[in-house]
Amino acid sequence: MQNSCIFFLLVSVLCILGCKPNPTEQNSPDPAPVIDYPTAFLQGLDAHGGLDTWKKQGSLQYSFVKNNKKETQTIDLISRQCRIDYPDWNIGFDGQEVWVTPKKEAFGSGSPRFYHNLYFYFFAMPFVLADPGIQYEVLEKDSLNGQLYTPVKIQFDQGVGDAPKDEYIAYFDVNNHRLGALLYTVTYYSGRQGTRFNALIYDNWVEINGLLLPASLKGYTYENEKIGDKRYELQFENITIHPQRPDPALFMRPKGAEVDSLIKH
Repeated sequence: MQNSCIFFLLVSVLCILGCKPNPTEQNSPDPAPVIDYPTAFLQGLDAHGGLDTWKKQGSLQYSFVKNNKKETQTIDLISRQCRIDYPDWNIGFDGQEVWVTPKKEAFGSGSPRFYHNLYFYFFAMPFVLADPGIQYEVLEKDSLNGQLYTPVKIQFDQGVGDAPKDEYIAYFDVNNHRLGALLYTVTYYSGRQGTRFNALIYDNWVEINGLLLPASLKGYTYENEKIGDKRYELQFENITIHPQRPDPALFMRPKGAEVDSLIKH
């Protein structure tokens, strides 16, 4: 009788232990969403080194000269936190807020929040267009400046990013599938669907750690479905990209920094 009681007690304990949920499994993060990219867009990603290669990177840094002064941008590619260092001011994104030192007045006109990832987004094309929450539409082949491209229209799901009504049209070369041009609207300030596009031309690439990245960026007007006058040109210097992520302290808001909040529409 005593042995039977001991047996049933052991069975009960094992059942309780076996039914107890595994805390590791319970708290495991949701798997990354599976995105069905159109073939034309996948070919563009592959032509620039491939999405898998991009996703292995943790840190990106580059510099360029603006108004005769050097600007350096550092980005955590996993969290998308960033820091921009310029002689007259510094901007950072800590994951929640965009801050600026010594104050917004030093930055000048415009919004530091709008500016904090502007050039990163342009620089990191086409990889940033592979983020979740994006809709794709492959358009009919089109010619820009005498070159034939496959355009892919990009729109964002509601609530994605600071300006979900922005639209992009990425032009991929029909032969080598590299990104040759980008049309984009700006809706951050108005909050309304844009009808006027600006244009970027990509014609100078450099390979770093298996990725094809822009060595320069040329901004143009775009009117009557044609590339117009050049607005600006940036030459990127000291480009580095590697798997190691930056020190998180780099993005923390310093004491006295002013926050530039997202515009509410």
